[in-house]
Amino acid sequence: MLKNLFNPENSFWEFMTNMTNILFVGLIWLICCIPIITIGASTTALYDYTLKMADNREGYVLKSFFKTFKNNFVKSTLLWIFMLLGAGFLVIDGYICLRMGTQTGKFLFFAIAAIGIMYFIICVYLFPVLAYFQMNVKEVVKNACIMGVGNLPITILIIIILAIGGLIIYTAPYFIFALVSFAAYVSSFCYLSVFRKFVNAVETDVK
Repeated sequence: MLKNLFNPENSFWEFMTNMTNILFVGLIWLICCIPIITIGASTTALYDYTLKMADNREGYVLKSFFKTFKNNFVKSTLLWIFMLLGAGFLVIDGYICLRMGTQTGKFLFFAIAAIGIMYFIICVYLFPVLAYFQMNVKEVVKNACIMGVGNLPITILIIIILAIGGLIIYTAPYFIFALVSFAAYVSSFCYLSVFRKFVNAVETDVK
């Protein structure tokens, strides 16, 4: 029994190793997010590692994280800027429509809200898609939309996971690095199911 307890392949030690890696990659993510402009590249690298963990093919945290960070820096940063500008545009337009105080204003507000929901779904998939696939920015946005809308039940589950993580972070901000990486890890199982379905569909079309 003691022999099994100290066996590095014991399920308990595998679990502890995974938890340590999740905390470590979350800490690296937080540090790399400090310049703000690097949030996109850092989040892509985070998802690259958690997706590999969910698929049981992760490697060394530092090496894996910074390799993805470097290789996807430009595309991740462009997507991050796109996210910020798009969100800012929708918020400002929505506010202006509400301030109009007319029926037309209300109609435009709900139209913008509908666009905002679609936009949010796309944003939820952007960095995981970039982390998993070799695509340019245009392809990432296009396929993020296809996967998000085409797998709505799973998308809703992902949003719930991220929302719960966000709510806990709001109440316990000091643990943001652990909560973000854990939410990324849990949601990675959902993303993998979508990505595998997408890959199988593409392979079927090619045949």
